[in-house]
Amino acid sequence: MENFNANTQQNTSMQSMPQIPRMLPLKQVIHYTGLSSTTIYDMLDKKSNRYDPTFPIQVKLSKGRVAWVESEVSGWIEGKIAARFH
Repeated sequence: MENFNANTQQNTSMQSMPQIPRMLPLKQVIHYTGLSSTTIYDMLDKKSNRYDPTFPIQVKLSKGRVAWVESEVSGWIEGKIAARFH
């Protein structure tokens, strides 16, 4: 009976924990989108003719290290899929 109570308490505390966003390194963004790193950075550059204001902006994690929020990349891809029918 004590194990059941301990498991119930653990499950309850895990459910109340905040969702931590998954961060994707450039290599995974390239994999998921099928875009090259040059294209991705061009899409983020307002001066580029490939600029896409809907593309997710990277998050600076540390000096020399950036990543993208997985849900934002996923949402961008889903938007592109939905837009093909319009």
